[in-house]
Amino acid sequence: MVKKKKCKVLKAKVSVVKCNTYKQSKVDSVVKKCLDLIDFKFKKGMTVLIKPNILGSYKPNRQKAITTNPALVEAVCKILKKNKCKIYIGESSFMNTDTAYQSSGIDKVAKKYCVNKKPIIFEQEKLRYIKDSSAKILKRFPIARIVKQVDLVIDMPKMKTHSLADVTLGIKNLYGLIPGGLKQRIHTKAKGDKFSEILVDIYQNIKPGLTIIDGVLGMDGHGPASGSPQRGNVIMASENTVALDIAASKYMDFVPKEVPAIKFAVKRGLYPCYDFELVGMNKLPVVHFRKPHKGKTTSRVRRTLGKEKPIVCDTKKCIKCGTCAKKCPAKAIKLDPYPEIDKRKCIRCFCCMEVCPVHALSLGKEE
Repeated sequence: MVKKKKCKVLKAKVSVVKCNTYKQSKVDSVVKKCLDLIDFKFKKGMTVLIKPNILGSYKPNRQKAITTNPALVEAVCKILKKNKCKIYIGESSFMNTDTAYQSSGIDKVAKKYCVNKKPIIFEQEKLRYIKDSSAKILKRFPIARIVKQVDLVIDMPKMKTHSLADVTLGIKNLYGLIPGGLKQRIHTKAKGDKFSEILVDIYQNIKPGLTIIDGVLGMDGHGPASGSPQRGNVIMASENTVALDIAASKYMDFVPKEVPAIKFAVKRGLYPCYDFELVGMNKLPVVHFRKPHKGKTTSRVRRTLGKEKPIVCDTKKCIKCGTCAKKCPAKAIKLDPYPEIDKRKCIRCFCCMEVCPVHALSLGKEE
């Protein structure tokens, strides 16, 4: 019998606390408990940037569990306010970020707690370039200056599956730090697992000091925007984003070693193992989140993405708005009058599926 190797280094604390509602008073108490369990303390008067997950103009309701719920963001802001911190909330959505803030309800939170009374739109801010010769792919990329000017970045993702990265948790949520349409252009460099290498390139340069996952109501199946709501009934937190992603992916019934971004982060030494110290529960439960692409193993899906399943348009849903064509980084889509995808140009980044406001684009039957 082969003994399982144990992590011999200090493991990061990951708190997991049950929460089955977005009622503000309940969320407030659970978020506080999560932070207490990992012994996290805010320094008085520090400057903090909160990075939620606001993919697009989606309301935080049971039908569209796509964005970080504003109740969690407000719970964090309340704690920060008690510590007299200067608060900023920032994001760069795949669609109009200003409209996305309004739809998500997070603009109201920003108005109550932020220094400038409104959320930050990264693509409208002054930029600085990050240079990293040790990065695998993204050796130079711009971010809003404020990301590097604050004392602390708080990463607040939504617990979801992802058609290209398997899951969208703490590491993946940092992709929203890339301003505006550059996210789509970066996708041209990122076929298959290369996209997750890029996610880790970003993470190793911008490590959040705290990550809190909204797992109360997540998404499974064709995430991050076209899947189905899935109850996770938890809020999770850690000072280490990789450790938290490991725990959250296990909770979602994924194998962390098979999730590309986690695998690459561990391989680069950004976290020493696939273990963590669980606090808040004696044993981590498992809630089955359906995998992308109709339950096939993610490794097989990644091998066959470009061959078996075409991106198709449901003409009954399509409103011919042209958003998919405008946002396609490879310019592989034209309207005639519905979206037509040029298979030779398509890089399988699934941006079109993510940005479609009516979810008219999806993967069709195997060819």
